[in-house]
Amino acid sequence: MRALRTTLAATGFLALTAALAPAAEVTVKQLMGFRPSLKGVDYDLPTDPAAIAACKAETIPGGFQLRDGQGKILCRLVDRNGDAKLDQWSYYQDGFEVYREVDHNGDKSLDEVRWMNSGGTRVARVAGGKVVSWARISAEEASKVLVQSLVSGDSELLESVMASPAELEALGVPKGEVEQVAAAEKQRVAAVKALRAGLTGWGPNTTWLRLDGAMPHLIPADAGLKEDIVLYENAVIFAGAPANQANPANVAFLQVAEMVKVGDTWKFVDLPRVIDPTKGNGAVIAAVEGGIRSWVFRADAGNAPGSDNPQVAEAMQALVAYDNNPANQALQGGGPKELAKFHVGRVTPLRQVVKAAEAANDAKTELDYQKLIVDSLAAAYSTGQYAAGAKVLEDLEAKGGKVGTYAAFKLIESEFALQNAGQGNFIAIQKDWLAKLKAFVEKYPQCDEAPQALLLLASTNDMNGDEPEARKSYTLLVKDYPATEWGKKAAGALRRLDLVGKPMALKGTDLRGQAVDASQYRGKTLLVTFWATWAGPAKRDMPELAKLYAKYKAKGFEVLAVNLDNEKADLDAYLQTASLPWPELFEAGGMESRLAVEFGIISLPTMILVDPDGKVVNRSLRTAAELEILLDKTLAGKVALGAGN
Repeated sequence: MRALRTTLAATGFLALTAALAPAAEVTVKQLMGFRPSLKGVDYDLPTDPAAIAACKAETIPGGFQLRDGQGKILCRLVDRNGDAKLDQWSYYQDGFEVYREVDHNGDKSLDEVRWMNSGGTRVARVAGGKVVSWARISAEEASKVLVQSLVSGDSELLESVMASPAELEALGVPKGEVEQVAAAEKQRVAAVKALRAGLTGWGPNTTWLRLDGAMPHLIPADAGLKEDIVLYENAVIFAGAPANQANPANVAFLQVAEMVKVGDTWKFVDLPRVIDPTKGNGAVIAAVEGGIRSWVFRADAGNAPGSDNPQVAEAMQALVAYDNNPANQALQGGGPKELAKFHVGRVTPLRQVVKAAEAANDAKTELDYQKLIVDSLAAAYSTGQYAAGAKVLEDLEAKGGKVGTYAAFKLIESEFALQNAGQGNFIAIQKDWLAKLKAFVEKYPQCDEAPQALLLLASTNDMNGDEPEARKSYTLLVKDYPATEWGKKAAGALRRLDLVGKPMALKGTDLRGQAVDASQYRGKTLLVTFWATWAGPAKRDMPELAKLYAKYKAKGFEVLAVNLDNEKADLDAYLQTASLPWPELFEAGGMESRLAVEFGIISLPTMILVDPDGKVVNRSLRTAAELEILLDKTLAGKVALGAGN
């Protein structure tokens, strides 16, 4: 019988440790008595009497290990420093170590725990049997820890994945955002209580299921920061019963406004908001307002929140107080009606900031907060519970100016979100959205939002396979906005669309610092694949791609990968658990890095196949399965293709 996985906590840890000196004999019963000290660890533990009877206890150099009837290791206990005392305890799943506990200083208490292989990547510092901080934790694992903390009511565990004001200040986050986080920290107890009260469908056995997010974003240091800031915006955390047995329509999920990378750890900037799908149109999620990105890009000398103007600063603090009020945070965790009430109510303190900025002749802050008013109105309208929002946004558009075009753009965005939340035909809804974006660009060709609208048009048509329409928008971007990030991306996209039949001109640096040029693969059939560890489909396809590489390598097939993670540490962590047998090119910047821009990469994976003459034969492969079909056609029966030529 296959071993069952359990999450039992440690029992008799010190007594068992003292009883098992490395020189002693050991029994199956003794080793079966060991359990991870922390809850929430998935590992293999036989429970069937026959399976337990088949287990074997072994003495190994410096310790002991337990194997199941199939020979797979279940746990391993060792003395790391040679003092005849056990100080490292490892637990396994499917024969691989997934969790390890370590006593570094020999005081018979844990100092560090770490997860590995299929267990994850996180490393925790432990004191008194509890996690006090993280040395390393991914965004996905941080979201799992947050769910565990909410289910158990463990406030200390929750705080371990919340960004502190000091950490944000060290990153160079603007003063206003740091103050906002500090104010929220003081009201955390009440805010967590309100959040937990809204967790419909959650119970003692609720577990983390997944974190969904489009991709992390990077704000470069030259935007006025001490260093680059990497963050997720508007991610969603799903939880439910073990094995996902509950009906998702009855289980609340969490919207994450922002997660930020602090060193090797990911942390939440604010508490997430609860989305209750049982309350009507609960799946509608408003775009993030304010936050690090907003504070960074609206900051200007003397105009940023916390500036020297007392009237502006006072109005901004009133807005912070509104956002941090537990009653208002409870509204954010409610259904569409409550969300609409929150966003409409937020307009009043926002208008006070606009009024104060106008009196202070602070045009930059005045415009920024007028746009935040538009954001709130659009978010309220998106819930489906503020029908008047459309008319209000239309009236703002009629007034003209920068606020007018911004209102028109946000109205298109809100209507698209509202329609998507219903049961309508997605293709028809998307077609209507694209038509409105096109009309917007034609009506306001020089507005601030035009490049973004053009890129949305181009990239959506590109992904849908409508190349003629995609080319039109890409071409306009290159013509009218050549020096902007959108124009450069568009130029790369046009280059990618025209690759077939042309040489693959790609140069970069691999992880060893060696220069790599696609031209060096002449005589081989080469696949160039753009991917990232945060891109689920691309990451899941990597093992299949490795199988194809092994299958066809002798026939002259090679792979060159371009990794578009924002941080090299994310790629390094992945490569510790998965060996990829081809060169990996990496440059900081993710989807905005040099190679991503040069080829106009808009989705991952993007695969480009190059023939032995160095010319592109296909630039739109999406999966390893598609690639295999093509390779079977081009390489079958041609064992010597490209080999040695």
